[in-house]
Amino acid sequence: MFVIEIIPLVRGSQMESLSYFSATEYKLGTFVNIPVRGRMINGIVIDNKPVSSTKTALKAATFSLRKLPIQNKTTSIPAHLLDTVIEIQKQNPAKTSAILFSILPPDIRNGLVSYPDMGNSLSNEDSKPQIIASTSAERFIAYQSIIRSAFAHRGSVLLVVPTTPAIDTAFKILSPGITDRVIIFSSTQTKKDRLASYSAFSDLSLTTLTITTPNFAYLDRPDCTCIIIEESASNHYVMRIRPNLDHREILKKLAQKSKRMLILGDIVTRPEDEYKRREDIYQTYNEHPKRLFLATNLTIITQTDKPTIESPFKLFSPELITRIKNTIEARRNVFLYSARRGIAPIVTCSDCGYIFRCPDSGTPYSLLRTFNNKQLEERWFISSTSGKRIRAADVCPSCGSWRLRERGIGIQHIYDECQKLFPRILITVFDHTTATTHKKALTIVKDFSEQKGGIILGTQMVLPYLPNNITLTGIVSLDAVRAIPTWRADEVLFRLLLNLREKTEKEVIVQTRSETDDLLLYASRGAVERFFDDELALRKMLNYPPFSTFILISWQGNPATNQENENFVQKILFPHKLKGQFYTNPNSTIHKPLRHCLLRIDNLTDNQTLIQSLRLLPPHIAVSINPDRIV
Repeated sequence: MFVIEIIPLVRGSQMESLSYFSATEYKLGTFVNIPVRGRMINGIVIDNKPVSSTKTALKAATFSLRKLPIQNKTTSIPAHLLDTVIEIQKQNPAKTSAILFSILPPDIRNGLVSYPDMGNSLSNEDSKPQIIASTSAERFIAYQSIIRSAFAHRGSVLLVVPTTPAIDTAFKILSPGITDRVIIFSSTQTKKDRLASYSAFSDLSLTTLTITTPNFAYLDRPDCTCIIIEESASNHYVMRIRPNLDHREILKKLAQKSKRMLILGDIVTRPEDEYKRREDIYQTYNEHPKRLFLATNLTIITQTDKPTIESPFKLFSPELITRIKNTIEARRNVFLYSARRGIAPIVTCSDCGYIFRCPDSGTPYSLLRTFNNKQLEERWFISSTSGKRIRAADVCPSCGSWRLRERGIGIQHIYDECQKLFPRILITVFDHTTATTHKKALTIVKDFSEQKGGIILGTQMVLPYLPNNITLTGIVSLDAVRAIPTWRADEVLFRLLLNLREKTEKEVIVQTRSETDDLLLYASRGAVERFFDDELALRKMLNYPPFSTFILISWQGNPATNQENENFVQKILFPHKLKGQFYTNPNSTIHKPLRHCLLRIDNLTDNQTLIQSLRLLPPHIAVSINPDRIV
């Protein structure tokens, strides 16, 4: 007889593991069905011991073990994947069950499909991460070379991309000549197509190229010799829900444990990765460029006009209007980038200064316009944090004033201005209200691509879909882009500007009401190395990553509850002699403030006692490692 320790695969479960006795010995990583609270769920074996070695503990236990049901057919995850989870626990306070649940595909953790159990064969490649920092065309040429070399040595390749449209792009470039060897996994696939992908993935008769988003990146082939993380700086690799794991870190550990080559590719890598490359922790694939040479010009227009009673605020400068008209007259297409969705990101009262906020998250409401079935305009307040959506108010709830003012520039406001300036031109809007699904997004882009002389307006979400026939790109308000509260603001902006230069045929125009700084000059010249010099120097001075690790502890409630939680956090941190920075989120409300505690740790991996302590925090207190936003 054996005592089997099993992790249940249930979202948000506070059960770290369950123990059963069984007459059968199951190897570590085996999937089993277990009874939990009157229903059968999937679990993974993480330990097994003979009953004879645990007699003392069993006799002293205040409970009796249940018998594990007989398992008709079992599969298991590779040992190196289980080892990867253990390694991730050394740098993240998430529980083993939460990590496993997060990285396994939904089809497998729900029991709809069995994990492709093909053994634990390891390759013998150098797993030291290698960086490719270049344009997408140059990166994919390098990927083709890597794939050919892997196939020649009977090895398969895993290409991980951040978004579904990136799968289509990668397939189009890499599949010619090897279509029968390319396997795609995507959340937008039909059930039939995904089952076909699972079947092809399990066939080891041919080496393959698997292109997938992170959701399916942990399916394992024993002949895989290389993992490529394309657009490695994308924030889509960080999970949006708890435990907020970073897939890049998990894939790095997986490559180390399975001895596979790891490639990180992007036009501008993260400063953390660049720092490690400079310190020889990472390697450079081929030659690392000091400058990127892009054919498209970057033009900066500084707007100096100020609104008056006679002359209201002008969103478009005369120079940008002229460029757009000339481009349209030449029957070429224009892309206008907006940093914010809706009409405006904030609505305030002009009399008392009241800001309309979401009661759940405390963040300011965005003002959004929609049209009902009768094509009548409706206005809504919507929170990008909680998703709460209510009818827009007509009066201030604080003072009753009708003088409500929209502050900031949203994509719908830009659309209204474009309609006034270019009434005869086709204007396409690509945002969360129009591109509600991947299929609709493809339809919008396809229809626009067939036009000659049109304008497409888009937020960040349009970039993976952006067609290749854009002649002129305009960032309508650089100041709005920079207003997004993240400590990665300069890095994100620099990468955005270079990406737009790459995706545009002729010119990228940036409108700003601030003075031109070094970042804009570096972006106009493609001076990547100079940008990293400045960025890393600034981060070192501020003790930001990679020179420390951020641990952000957050909780929300009424003032009394918040004080109790704060006392508990201080009690947890006291033995470690850490003085966290406690503060209230400026976007939260007085009645339900969102409180934070920010820690800066030199080396989190070496501080395992702190990680163990953080695991003791209750579920309503969230812990994030190196989050993009700390306010």
